[in-house]
Amino acid sequence: MANALAGIRVIEVAQIYAGPYCGLQLAHFGAEVIKIEPPGEGEFLRMRPPAWRGANPGFIMLNAGKKSVTLNLKHHRGRELLMALLATADILVENYASGALEGLHLGYEDLAQRFPRLIYASCKGYGPDSRWARLGAMDFTVQAASGIVDMTGYPDRPGVRATAALIDTSTGMHLVAGILAALIERERTGRGQKVEVAMLDVCVPAVNGMIANALDGNSLPRLGNRHPSACPSNTYPAADGEILIYCLTEDHWRRFARLIGRADLLDDPRYRDHARRYAIIDEVEQVVRDWTAHRRRDEMIELLIEHGVPCAPVRSITEVAHDPELARRGLIRTGEFSPHGEVTVMGSAIKMAGAASDESRPRVPDLGEDTAAVLASLGLDAGAIAELRRDGVI
Repeated sequence: MANALAGIRVIEVAQIYAGPYCGLQLAHFGAEVIKIEPPGEGEFLRMRPPAWRGANPGFIMLNAGKKSVTLNLKHHRGRELLMALLATADILVENYASGALEGLHLGYEDLAQRFPRLIYASCKGYGPDSRWARLGAMDFTVQAASGIVDMTGYPDRPGVRATAALIDTSTGMHLVAGILAALIERERTGRGQKVEVAMLDVCVPAVNGMIANALDGNSLPRLGNRHPSACPSNTYPAADGEILIYCLTEDHWRRFARLIGRADLLDDPRYRDHARRYAIIDEVEQVVRDWTAHRRRDEMIELLIEHGVPCAPVRSITEVAHDPELARRGLIRTGEFSPHGEVTVMGSAIKMAGAASDESRPRVPDLGEDTAAVLASLGLDAGAIAELRRDGVI
């Protein structure tokens, strides 16, 4: 874990994925992240089935290294305590539905004058001026609204979504980038600001080529695993699975053709370039399949690497999960979730050369386990904390 944000306090009023993922990255950078959860069952994802070993596995992955404080923000005393915490904080991260915090007088306009140095970081499904601003948003629904579902799959059947939370994680990281920029600007001006990221907006760079085509009046059919302009480029059968081969350039194609013993195709005018090969794509791909089908996947990977042809094994998620490289790269780590024991948590994909290696085990907080300590730091004694608990405020 890096210490670039050591001394920075983050109040996370967020749930499920994009907001908590932003908070997780800030924690990886060394910030103190205090997660505010409703009393009872905590934020939505914590106890969502399957909640084995005390919490949903997604919650465990997203919340290691944070503190958990329970506050009932619908209670005026809970909001007062949040205000006291914000007075000590640098950043507020939130991703609740549009208007939810504003309805509790916790929107940016409510807080900006009272806490002029506060960076109010907000991620929503859609921009506040969008006609869909009040539409609930999740990764899957934004995939549909952004055109990604329409682009994905095969031409003879309905489009499909990606199961991976690609938009949530990208939104979280966009929000981190905005927060870091706002921290730098605060050093110059002494003032915080609102940082806002919309999930739909994050999708636009990812589909920029398709948008450009559409604006030019062109549309592309769903291509499955084929590439719209490179040929051959697809997933192909192996004797023990599948392999993706991606001949992006003509040099890649020439190397590949020689490798598979089909140098004769290099003099065939029908195979001269991507456009001509695309016109006979089924024939081209049969040539590739004839070579891959009786060879072992990983042996082909080594051979293609040796010859400089882009490729990848098509791996199952189980295979990826057990890849020792994940632990070696620090992408997954062993954490502690008391009293449930050891759990697997996420590390960071960002490596900072000056950061010392961290061998500690990040803790996943039990619901509200830090409430008493954090409130005591605000000056509340044991009697006051007990009274708040009795009244359902914490």
